[in-house]
Parts: sequence; structure tokens; C-alpha cells
Amino acid sequence: MQESARLERHFWLTQGMARSVGVDLNAALKSGRMPRPDYDAAIAACFMCGRSDDCVAWMARQGAGAEAPPAYCAIRHEIEKLRKQSQRA
Repeated sequence: MQESARLERHFWLTQGMARSVGVDLNAALKSGRMPRPDYDAAIAACFMCGRSDDCVAWMARQGAGAEAPPAYCAIRHEIEKLRKQSQRA
């Protein structure tokens, strides 16, 4: 897979993983709850993770409404932090 296609895949995996637990990364970015460098770092961490096929399968099983990302998720902590922030708002 070409690097640009792989990067795009991980961009969408990052978005999908966050959405599965009710986090809108674009809204977090626009509101300032997630600084741009953190957003970029989350996509990069997903890109570097070797478990993207596991994530696709997990998201297919979970759909929306999951309690938390799977334990192996490279961006789990960032997503959980944003989910907690949005619950307090």
C-alpha cells in the first residue's frame, strides 16, 4: 500500500475509533479541546501501530456506543481523555 493511501487509512481509523465511543475529533480540534499537534500525533500513533486490521474488525463488531477503545489501541488514552471532557461539558 502506498504511504499516502496508508496515511489516509489511518486518518479514517483514528476518526472511526473516536466515533465508536462518542468522540468527535473534528469538533474537539475546532473547539481547542484537542490541540492540532495532539491531533497530528494521534494520527501518527495510529499510523505506526501494527494492529489496524484488528481495529477495523473491532469497529465492525462494536459500531457506535462502545465504552472505550480496545486496550491495544495506540490512541486509547487520548480518546478517553476527550470522552471524559465531553461528558463534563
